Amino acid sequence: MNVAALDSERKGFGMQVLQQKGYAWVALRILINVKKYPVAFEKIKITTWIQNWSKLTTQRNCIIQNARGETLVEISSIFALINFNTRQVVNMQDALVDMKYERYICDKGLSIRSPEKIHALSNEELVDTRKVVYSNIDCNLHVSSFEYVSWILDTFSLEVFKNKKISEFEINYIKECKLGETVTIHREQLNENEYVFDIRNQEGTTLNRCKVTF
Repeated sequence: MNVAALDSERKGFGMQVLQQKGYAWVALRILINVKKYPVAFEKIKITTWIQNWSKLTTQRNCIIQNARGETLVEISSIFALINFNTRQVVNMQDALVDMKYERYICDKGLSIRSPEKIHALSNEELVDTRKVVYSNIDCNLHVSSFEYVSWILDTFSLEVFKNKKISEFEINYIKECKLGETVTIHREQLNENEYVFDIRNQEGTTLNRCKVTF
């Protein structure tokens, strides 16, 4: 997320510029595929680029490599542009026309698929309840993108992480979650190594879905 923000700032359509126009980037879906974990103090290289865009979404890819050039992690993400005041998605091809966004599109894919829609749970259990506090929110005044990741990982025991490593994490951001809301976290185990999560507000509306593969 930090590298994506830095790249956007350098190219003229980052957070500071967009805020002046009343817009903000929001993540819709992210797929993180871990091939190998870096070790402590290892130098890494992060490369990011924009693969495509449409009126409503754009795909940004990222590769994390070690000093030997080996790919450690591949990340595929889908973003949208919203009107900060109405919180509605806007036509980014109109909104970014003066910023020459299209000149930075690089039709280069990854070895992984694009993030997809995660299905609804069918055999779930309630595993946690959280109240959104100040430290959970970001500059867009909703729950920070990867705060959800922490909530999901906290539902597993330490023994799970001692014996397994996450190979893939996929997340869908469906509806905003704001300060003061209470959310419930529901989990369904698909098989020995796959879990699907659904985070809901007090009304039972799905805010976020995740899939974790060990």
